[in-house]
Amino acid sequence: MDKKLVGGVFSNADNAEKAIRDLQDIGFTKNDISVFAKDDSQVDKIEKDTRTDVDSGDDSKGSKAGKGTGIGALSGGVLGGIVGLIAEVGLLAIPGIGPIAAAGPLATTLAGLGTGAVGGGIVGALVGAGMPEEEAKEYEKFLKAGKIIVMVEVTPDQQDQVYSTFRTHDTENAAMYR
Repeated sequence: MDKKLVGGVFSNADNAEKAIRDLQDIGFTKNDISVFAKDDSQVDKIEKDTRTDVDSGDDSKGSKAGKGTGIGALSGGVLGGIVGLIAEVGLLAIPGIGPIAAAGPLATTLAGLGTGAVGGGIVGALVGAGMPEEEAKEYEKFLKAGKIIVMVEVTPDQQDQVYSTFRTHDTENAAMYR
């Protein structure tokens, strides 16, 4: 069965985390869920809570390499409790947005594309993942505004469950891609 990409936009990490927990409760795994966020105010809190440093590419900070990603990664992260739920989180420098925290299979793909591809921005990465360009541009706007983006790979029969889960946790946008 072909998988599709369902995206949700959250205003805070708590709602995103609750949505991810509910998704996992109904059978989704860290291999199905990707998260992107830009909220500089969360970095200090999460570093304190997880006792880790966010690797910004500065050698004076911790730098545990992510699995094959070539980016700084950590067991804590900008996304709070979400990190323990889905994957290591890395920071990517995205033109026009700045550093974003990214986790999950789409994040790993983006990081694996290298600096040149990342230089094309988040729009290029999302379009490459099968999202229509206009909708990818909307997600870029959400990231710039400090929102948290949760993307889930689903089969057609799982789509409504994900939409319902996102709505339960106050998503600002739930759309189908790929």
